[in-house]
Amino acid sequence: MDTMSEPKMQHETKPNWWVLCLAFAAVVLDGYDTVALGVSIPSISKEWGVEPAHFTPALAFTSAGVALGYMAVGRLVAKMGTRNVIFSAVVLFTVGSLLTAWSGSIVELTILRFVTGLGLGAVLPAAVSHATAVNPSRLRQSIAVVVMTGISFGALIAGLGGGIVTNALGWEWVFILGAIASGVLLPFLWIGLSGKHPSLTPMDPSVAKHHAAVARLFDGPVRSRTLLLWSFSFLIFAVYYVFSSWLPTLLTSYGFGLGLAPLGSAALGVGSIVGACVLILGSRRRRMTTVLAWTSAAAVAFLVISAFLGPDKALLLIVFGGVGLGLQAGMIGQAAVAVSLYPQATVTAGVGWAASLGRLGSVVGPIFGGVLIGLGVDTGTIVLAVCIPVIVALVLVVILGRITAEKATAPESSQLERQPLASPPAR
Repeated sequence: MDTMSEPKMQHETKPNWWVLCLAFAAVVLDGYDTVALGVSIPSISKEWGVEPAHFTPALAFTSAGVALGYMAVGRLVAKMGTRNVIFSAVVLFTVGSLLTAWSGSIVELTILRFVTGLGLGAVLPAAVSHATAVNPSRLRQSIAVVVMTGISFGALIAGLGGGIVTNALGWEWVFILGAIASGVLLPFLWIGLSGKHPSLTPMDPSVAKHHAAVARLFDGPVRSRTLLLWSFSFLIFAVYYVFSSWLPTLLTSYGFGLGLAPLGSAALGVGSIVGACVLILGSRRRRMTTVLAWTSAAAVAFLVISAFLGPDKALLLIVFGGVGLGLQAGMIGQAAVAVSLYPQATVTAGVGWAASLGRLGSVVGPIFGGVLIGLGVDTGTIVLAVCIPVIVALVLVVILGRITAEKATAPESSQLERQPLASPPAR
């Protein structure tokens, strides 16, 4: 046996904990900054003397920037490599977050959050790609879920700390502290994410363009599944971002003060982490689509309960944690479903575009919530209204599960789908 190959084989079976921790940390900061504005709106609204609904453009443009970042990250990684994309994206949202602290109008805030959103959108897929590329293939699905869970931890930190920071130092420091944490992480990212793995370096532009083509997701064998997955992703993201953006504001109608309202975001974050654990455990025994059907049903149940609860603050936070569990499981799980739906050469495009459609939903969600709040609709009615898209998403994922189960039992179809959907471009 070749003695030089044994250490290499051992290395390939061990997780790269350093890279995993760095990728996770980058995504935690991403999650923190994503909900920082929602946590701060009650305080900014009071200080600026404007209604909370006036912040709808800032919330919507944050999500629009994130969606564009998702759409562009595949091409950027092909040109720059994952390490450079992660580093550049963290620099962008660090600067954007720092400047947000000195914004003085809705217009300035909206522009800065859009630019910040571009960086936020590029970090998550690049971090997942980098972490999974340098770890053993048997662990890649679990590692992807762990890295993506960083979004929930970031939201949890912002929710728990937002009220304390705004009361003690002012809302500006919610963004300043996030920028400081990102700045501290930057040199570690630059040094720790270096590597020679082929998946981390730029690839031939013509090959990258071919694999990133959205048209491949609409070839005959996968067209219906693409439409179902995109619709599910859009609806689940839209509803989650209604609450991640507006829950602190909605909770003020239940008697929560400015210091306690951010705990709503913390409750969503805790529920999201539990949802990720449910996803990992459930997928070991059931199809991912089945697990997502159950978590979507749980989200509907908790939403209905919250609409009829009284002013019991502790119970409300527990119930909204359940909402976070059901919705966040769907947001993470849709990426795992995309991995299993497409031929190997199309997986990257499939995951990226499903996430992009989800992020478009995150643009619509805050707008929808802001309109209802601006019209003076009571919180219970708003909560019941958003049950409808979750019920639709539940139906869609059940249909998707049945289609994929039928396809899996058809040998000819399975054989066809393992083949590339289109020939690579001529050299």
